[in-house]
Amino acid sequence: MDKGNGGSGFLPGFIIGALIGGAAAILLSKEELRNRVAGTARDAGNFAMDATGDLRGRVTDVTSQWQSSVSDLYERGRRVVESARSNIDAAVSEGRDTADQTRDDLQRQAEEG
Repeated sequence: MDKGNGGSGFLPGFIIGALIGGAAAILLSKEELRNRVAGTARDAGNFAMDATGDLRGRVTDVTSQWQSSVSDLYERGRRVVESARSNIDAAVSEGRDTADQTRDDLQRQAEEG
């Protein structure tokens, strides 16, 4: 009978030991998994911050180029408008002078005639 009691106590002890060992393994692996996930999340966050910094730099460069291009286009457009205005003013002035001269010529001819 003693042999039966010793054998029957081994199986429950083995099962309880297996359950405790399994629970410890799960808890330890969960902590390791958490650490791994946290490390991966940190790495991903650092990568995202680096990528964001690179993107910010590129956007700043492109924005500066666009602003420079826009400024150049604005300046060229301003010069074209000023040139056109100057040409129109000169044409109007010449037209007035010609009209005044023609009017004077016609008045003289009317007085002579």
